[in-house]
Amino acid sequence: MARIPETELERLKREVSLERLAEARGVKVERRGADLHGLCPFHEDREPSLVITPSKNLWHCLGACQAGGTVIDWVMKAEGVSFRHAVELLRADLPSLAAPSSSRPVKTSTVQKLPGLVAADADDQALLRRVVDYYHATLKESPEALAYLQSRGLVDGEMIDRFRLGFANRTLGYRLPAKNRAEGAAIRGRLQELGILRQSGHEHLRGSLVIPLFGEDGRVLQMYGRKITAGLRKGTPSHLYLPGPQRGV
Repeated sequence: MARIPETELERLKREVSLERLAEARGVKVERRGADLHGLCPFHEDREPSLVITPSKNLWHCLGACQAGGTVIDWVMKAEGVSFRHAVELLRADLPSLAAPSSSRPVKTSTVQKLPGLVAADADDQALLRRVVDYYHATLKESPEALAYLQSRGLVDGEMIDRFRLGFANRTLGYRLPAKNRAEGAAIRGRLQELGILRQSGHEHLRGSLVIPLFGEDGRVLQMYGRKITAGLRKGTPSHLYLPGPQRGV
């Protein structure tokens, strides 16, 4: 699994305003000294038990749920998602969740879900191209993947774009419809047939720099993955291809 850099986690904890997250969920807060107080949205709360400390950007419920933590903990609790999914949601919506400003209105809805990857009726090539595009966009936003490229002397931006280099960081599934929905199950089934997902639902190339191999007609023929994390568990291969024939370039 590709690890989220600690610097990125600290940036989100620092730059995303808990006050804005609370107000986006409909919580009305009032200042009492250095803290903000409001009704906790995570249980039936008649007396304000939610405490937000803006100076530390932390929250805590003094009432029934006793929950608390950082902005990441808030999104995990509010959206019912995993730690990594919460981080991706915050990354996607960071500009509108930054510290409050008198010139910028507060959002009236909760954190937006990530946009879908592809239409349900897209053919296999369209699906593969969208995966390539997603991995390519992910690489450009991943300090760890860019640092790996730099360590290998691959720093030319035109080269990265020309060959559509990408990074599989285990977030592809967040772009798909829920797996308990017919559409989500169908797309996941097709991605398993193509080898993008394993039968377990995990990304086959997760944690890897991804190099797609194209035919002369531009079709995606294969994808090669190179793990970028040192100290892998014994027996974990550093080099991967999608299942199936390994065609040349």
